[in-house]
Amino acid sequence: MAGMVGRFWNPIDGSPNGTLEAALYPNEHGRGMDMCSINPNFLGKNYRYAYATGAQRPCNFPNTITKLDLVEKKAKSWCEEDSISSEPFFVATPGPTEEDDGVLIPMVSQKNGDGFALVLDGTTFEEIARAKFPYGLSCGLHGCWVPKN
Repeated sequence: MAGMVGRFWNPIDGSPNGTLEAALYPNEHGRGMDMCSINPNFLGKNYRYAYATGAQRPCNFPNTITKLDLVEKKAKSWCEEDSISSEPFFVATPGPTEEDDGVLIPMVSQKNGDGFALVLDGTTFEEIARAKFPYGLSCGLHGCWVPKN
């Protein structure tokens, strides 16, 4: 069984000739992907890599961070048991030589109430570091703003 990932191409000239490019990815890289992001230097340009949260079953929460290679039609994932991740943000290395030259930073909430910022290598997708927060995070990390008082 494979998951379906699609990319829409919408012309900026207003013509109704948008297209959908679809690709199949192995099921183990998460289903129900959400909160996609790309290297912000490639907004409005042809890009190769996309990053997203996914739900590796049987979990229904976003428990994976996935890097999609839209050219090679391959995927790499990070997953840690009893963890829920936020939207991944790509930060390019100063003076990058490749599109995925940088780091990916999602916030991660753990079942035990702990939380941390995760730093993944944008190319290899291996964990570089994690910065533990001195407080817990709620599982609704996306767009969750809490007043100071």
